[in-house]
Amino acid sequence: ASTDTHVVLIQFTLDRMTARSYDDLEIDFVMFAPKTGKVETTGRAYLTGARKGPIVVSPRTTGQTGALYREQLLKRAGEDIAARILKVLNLNVPVMR
Repeated sequence: ASTDTHVVLIQFTLDRMTARSYDDLEIDFVMFAPKTGKVETTGRAYLTGARKGPIVVSPRTTGQTGALYREQLLKRAGEDIAARILKVLNLNVPVMR
């Protein structure tokens, strides 16, 4: 019933048929409009290291990825989602340096 609050649903999904590890985690999101509940935007983010930026946390190794590296990939995927939501809301997106 709020007239100024958006709701964002975030779901972590892992396709058990194709995923080889938790590194294949996908993050789906849906943003709903205030009051009406209409879908304003949807999207998906992936845990990939193929993102622009000056920070290298750890090189990918064969086998399982370290917890610190996976945590940073989750953080970056969340930042990507946040930037997309801010863009839809026509708000200034801060520049990551």
